Amino acid sequence: MLDLALIRAEPARVKAALGRRGVAPEAVDALAGLDARSSARLEVREALRHRRRRASEEIALAKREARGTADLERRARQVSEELAAVEAEVADLESRRDRALLDLPNLPMTDVPDERAPPLEPAAGLSAEGSLPKAEAAGDAESTAGAPPWPKPFPPLAHWDLMEILRLVHTTGLAPGRGFVMWRGRGARLVRALVDFLLDLHTRQFGYEEVRGPAIATRASLTGSGHLPALEGRMYAVDECRVGAPHPRAGDGANGFAPAAGAPGDFAQAPAPPHACLFLAPRAEPHLANLHAGEVLEAEALPIRHVSAGPAFRREAGSAGTASRGLLRLHEFDTAELYTFCRPDQAAEELDRAVRAAETAMERLEVPHRRRLRPARDLSHAAAKTVDLEVWAHGMKEWLCVGALSTFTDYQARRTATRFRDGAGRPRLVHTVGGAAVALPRLIAALLEGGQESGGTVNLPAALVPYMGGEASLTVSAGA
Repeated sequence: MLDLALIRAEPARVKAALGRRGVAPEAVDALAGLDARSSARLEVREALRHRRRRASEEIALAKREARGTADLERRARQVSEELAAVEAEVADLESRRDRALLDLPNLPMTDVPDERAPPLEPAAGLSAEGSLPKAEAAGDAESTAGAPPWPKPFPPLAHWDLMEILRLVHTTGLAPGRGFVMWRGRGARLVRALVDFLLDLHTRQFGYEEVRGPAIATRASLTGSGHLPALEGRMYAVDECRVGAPHPRAGDGANGFAPAAGAPGDFAQAPAPPHACLFLAPRAEPHLANLHAGEVLEAEALPIRHVSAGPAFRREAGSAGTASRGLLRLHEFDTAELYTFCRPDQAAEELDRAVRAAETAMERLEVPHRRRLRPARDLSHAAAKTVDLEVWAHGMKEWLCVGALSTFTDYQARRTATRFRDGAGRPRLVHTVGGAAVALPRLIAALLEGGQESGGTVNLPAALVPYMGGEASLTVSAGA
């Protein structure tokens, strides 16, 4: 979440930055109003606490002097009642303020474009002349501009046709339905091979430590990563419970964070109607972001890099057209994700490292690809800057996003209370970097469409052959 101290000190700057993301200035004003009212009532609360202490002292003195205390006790009860009412008001104001703070997304970095920008560099394998011209960065030519030419003497099929020809998925019996895929035979092996390939690349060449989390994420972990409350409607709830929506305690310290006493990840609770406490994890990020919640790391231990592969779940609006065919809009899919805890001065280098790792995977898989900066209005709730990675699908004749690497600055760390000790021994919030490197469905689509031969056979990239047991192609005759 944002630094409350920054919002208090520079509201105009915060409004201008969030305005680039489409956040109305009234949202900041509403938060500031709640904060001001809370601060004012805190002063009243402290005054009442002081009066209560004085009343207790006066009663004790009167008893020692054998004087009557009835009137003093009556006034003390009155003060206690006033104090209870003010404390309830303060709790309500702080709860509403903290929820409003959670609702505000991260501030976009200054180099993030306001509109969709041209790719940052030519698509892999193309000359500069083949890259996306700036004049074609938007409009009808957006999905095909800068595309590599199809080099074979037959029209390419779309991946959904190839999957059927090669019998890579089950389409009969009790099929899982739109948005889900039941891989079979070499289709299932292809998914496993890609996961193993990505994990080996990220761990062996780029130094990420493999971790594997559960398929279910808690409300607390999703709040820490920034997925909640913003994206609750896009996730699958597993259960319901009657507790308050958890949120970190935003304090008045130098970082706008006051560490909570007790267990790591301590959250303030407010009474609320029943709501989901467990969700199918929308990605590995909620687990990764909370790995060091409540800890103070040593600066020498940073950066700490992790990679996690596994299923991701999300609701997709979908449609009846091409946009929902094949592997384009799935409710469950496999992905390999990178995540790094680092010092603020290491964040830019770590984002470059993550992007380089994802691009190396696509280079080894011989898939035409490009990178581009995501515009401010399209950033995820926690991201300050995102590099999107796209691959070219020859059959669909379209660039498909397969990965997104982001820097989250200290936004997630403030929620999870993850800090490090700087050179002066002071605890400071870490910065975090992460994202998909890469998600499998659209990568598989590009692999199938780019490697196809006439008749439906698909040649596999050399880097994947060892992971496929030495098989260099998917053939029609051996599709199952």
